[in-house]
Amino acid sequence: MVRIKPEFARRGAAAEADFQRWLDHSRVPYVYATQDIASVPESFRGKLKRPDYLVGLPFVGTMAFDVKSKTIYDDCLLFDVGEVEKLAAFDDLFRISTFFACLDPAGGDRASWFRLPELAHCATRRLKGGAVYVAPLSAGITIDMRQSFQEALRATITLA
Repeated sequence: MVRIKPEFARRGAAAEADFQRWLDHSRVPYVYATQDIASVPESFRGKLKRPDYLVGLPFVGTMAFDVKSKTIYDDCLLFDVGEVEKLAAFDDLFRISTFFACLDPAGGDRASWFRLPELAHCATRRLKGGAVYVAPLSAGITIDMRQSFQEALRATITLA
């Protein structure tokens, strides 16, 4: 089991709470996925990561979000390769578009969404904790959380 520094756990919990407040304010249906070990079947433990939120889009489908509090390094965010692979397994098994929703640890009204397949195209680097994807901010989708979820989502969609 991976041990998370208490500071990072607090930052993550604050980001999840901010994301949940935004969803509540936007009045969209969602489910918060419990973080306990029993939320993943025994045969998939260590191979599958479930996201934090399942957001329902009535008459369309579901989007999944794993919320992170991420610090920017040289206009990039770092994502643990193993965690991305386990979340990609969820995306593949359940056929639900899955994103990392990255919020600034200092707060603010901007977030960056990263779709899992785009991360696989990013460079990797070895750090003391293991391999990470180095994702330029330009590879993500900038979200204005002053808008409702629906408005922010609509602003990201282009058909050209």
